[in-house]
Amino acid sequence: MSTERITDKSLKFDWFFIGVTLTLMTFGVFLVYSATVGEELAVYDIHWFRQIIYFLTGIAIAVGLVFVKIDWLKRAAVPSYAIALILLVFVLIFAGDVKGAGRWIDLKVIKLQPSEFAKIAYLITISYWLSKHPVSLHKLKSFLVPLGLFIVPFLLVLKQPDLSTALVFTAVTLVGFFFAGLTFTDLFLIVSPVLSVLFLHSQSMVFQVLWGILICVVVLSVIRRRLSKKFSAVIIATNILAGYASSMVWNMLEPHQQKRVNTFLDPMSDPLGDGYQVLQSLTAIGSGGIGGKGFGNGSQTNLSFLPEEHTDFIFSVLGEQFGFVGCAAVLVLFTLFLWRASSICKTNDDPFVTLMTMGASTIFLFHITVNIAMTIGLMPVTGLPLPFLSYGGSFALVCMFLVGLLMCLRYQGNK
Repeated sequence: MSTERITDKSLKFDWFFIGVTLTLMTFGVFLVYSATVGEELAVYDIHWFRQIIYFLTGIAIAVGLVFVKIDWLKRAAVPSYAIALILLVFVLIFAGDVKGAGRWIDLKVIKLQPSEFAKIAYLITISYWLSKHPVSLHKLKSFLVPLGLFIVPFLLVLKQPDLSTALVFTAVTLVGFFFAGLTFTDLFLIVSPVLSVLFLHSQSMVFQVLWGILICVVVLSVIRRRLSKKFSAVIIATNILAGYASSMVWNMLEPHQQKRVNTFLDPMSDPLGDGYQVLQSLTAIGSGGIGGKGFGNGSQTNLSFLPEEHTDFIFSVLGEQFGFVGCAAVLVLFTLFLWRASSICKTNDDPFVTLMTMGASTIFLFHITVNIAMTIGLMPVTGLPLPFLSYGGSFALVCMFLVGLLMCLRYQGNK
């Protein structure tokens, strides 16, 4: 009998998921080491050594979280959310007295970034609320509280300013809405005004045609969902106003301001200015070829042409030293990680577990997608690090905290 219990409990641990996570962490330590190997610092200040300490601390946190009851997580929703807001406000008020450009709290041993930990608090809070209160476009009042929970941390993080991190909150919210009752069509209608702004940011005929198609799709979607006439009119009018407003604002910009925007779209237009980082990243990845230049080798990395090589552009280091094979291997590992993470929602019939699981997976997916797209020039340069690979104390701890939560939800599954 005791043997059966032990075996049953051991199956609760997803050893495959744990193995993939540890493999990614190992990759990360080696990449940070290769990117900063020339540092002449004390051992405890060297980036790769500190990364190991962060990961070991994170592993301890993750193991502890495994045995936290799901009900305890629900009870911690409001307190954790309140603490997160207090820290975000603290950073804004005392940014001038705190080292770290208004985003970090310097504790000497580690610099804590409140916005990173706010992701976890918000995830728990919005998951708890939506698990109890489904949302629907036919009942607009159902959005009042969740949008209120979203807008406060979103604006506080945006004020730092940190748009990329603020968008993480947006992604978690949209995914939460989907698993709380909305359809893909509903989500499309919600984000359609943003698409209108993007399509009409310039006078390009192609974008204007795309915007016209978008408006037609919005009208058809509104009819299909049989929404109220007033709400349907608001959605259509918002898209039209958003589109024309963006065009008017673009025309009002000074030539040098328009140049900055165009540089994001075409780095070659300013190779020594705003486009420098992307061009160096593309050079590093392209020079790696199929098999790469070898561990610790690479002109872009070793000669410091590549900016922020151990943080935001760690994927470029991977591409230069391990080539297409190394990048493909890491992408496969990330795919397996996200697959095993998202599958945890099937182990428990509690809506809170589903929302937590998919929300945590969304945070990882958003970081992975945006960071890699940034390094290969498909998106503007942002400050979002790559999970498990990029150097960073707060982000490493947050990643392991999320892993601990995912393991907790699987361990306590009732299926």
